[in-house]
Amino acid sequence: MDRAWLGSETARPPPALRHAHLQRDSRHMVEGGPVTQDTGLPAKSHDLARTHPLTMFGIDALVFGSARLRPEKTALCDHGENGEETMAFSDLEKTARAFAARLGAFGLAPGARILLCCPAHGHSLAAITGIVAAGCEPVLAPALFSPNALAKAARTVAAEALIAPAQTGEHHISEILLNIAARAPGLRLLGSLSPEPAEGLVDFSPAGLLAAAVRPASPAPERWTLGDRLGSIDRDGAAAFVKQSALLGHGFDLVRETRHGGGAAPIVSLASPGTFAGLVAGPLAALLSGAELHFMAPFGAGAFLSLLRRVGPVRLVAPAAALPDLAQSGLLQNGALLSCAVVGSLEEGMPVQAPEDSCPILAISDAGGALTISALFEAEPAERVA
Repeated sequence: MDRAWLGSETARPPPALRHAHLQRDSRHMVEGGPVTQDTGLPAKSHDLARTHPLTMFGIDALVFGSARLRPEKTALCDHGENGEETMAFSDLEKTARAFAARLGAFGLAPGARILLCCPAHGHSLAAITGIVAAGCEPVLAPALFSPNALAKAARTVAAEALIAPAQTGEHHISEILLNIAARAPGLRLLGSLSPEPAEGLVDFSPAGLLAAAVRPASPAPERWTLGDRLGSIDRDGAAAFVKQSALLGHGFDLVRETRHGGGAAPIVSLASPGTFAGLVAGPLAALLSGAELHFMAPFGAGAFLSLLRRVGPVRLVAPAAALPDLAQSGLLQNGALLSCAVVGSLEEGMPVQAPEDSCPILAISDAGGALTISALFEAEPAERVA
């Protein structure tokens, strides 16, 4: 990441980061084996997460319920190459239901596994919600993942469909998707999250879905209490599956630790929801706290700083590799951020530093499917600097 975008006149060489005392909690998230996690969260937080009624439902019920309660409220805002695009909860529901209907129209029955490459974009949440509403199992990966890993994962999990952005900027990757399908004979459908896909790819873009003359099917109410699973793959193509209720429980944990008097402060995510960590820290935390979710991809320094000035203070979700730059920039302590959740593993030897008056910092990783939330720095957020 370019350090220049984070430069500020207030930046200074920060002192070493003070690590918070961590507690341990055994939450068996990953099917097939126990997981012991460093959470850094009080025990009563986990009791709340396990017993809260919302953990009995799925992501689709959470999205559709939000749409009924506040249909015109802004749910998502994307900041990217096409400028700023907002989506109200009612539009999010319509898109997700249309996504589910299109899966059914192409013969994908409940239980089918859908390999989904998720860009840092609001449509990723609509896609995940639609797959769940259709009774299928999403298997998530970040966008532009290794073709070898995707082909291996498609074979390993017996995926019946692969849906991904077919275009990133000026680069068309339709041929890559077709090549993956040739190496995974179980794939029956290739879909594109990008509009106007190449021949052979089904249009799953928001515009394409809403323009289709397919009546969205409502999810069966009984599905909302089954605790269905989501999958995620690592860079080697290995897959892990977790219960939606476990992810929602971790979402409650994270919301509790990052609100700090900020109420429903906006969440700005620079990370893909194609990992368990990115999904929990961004979309699920926003849904559970009633906050607007802003995605920014591709990243732009000026646009990012402008966004902070317009909607801040915010709760930031960023890749772990950005933490040293954030610390060096002065953004961690100048009041622009109420909290910072870094997604991914902190590499050994990474110069993790923060000022003494930094906002709270949490590290969220899901190596091997085991979601770990660690409180790296505990402090009350500083008052925002005008």
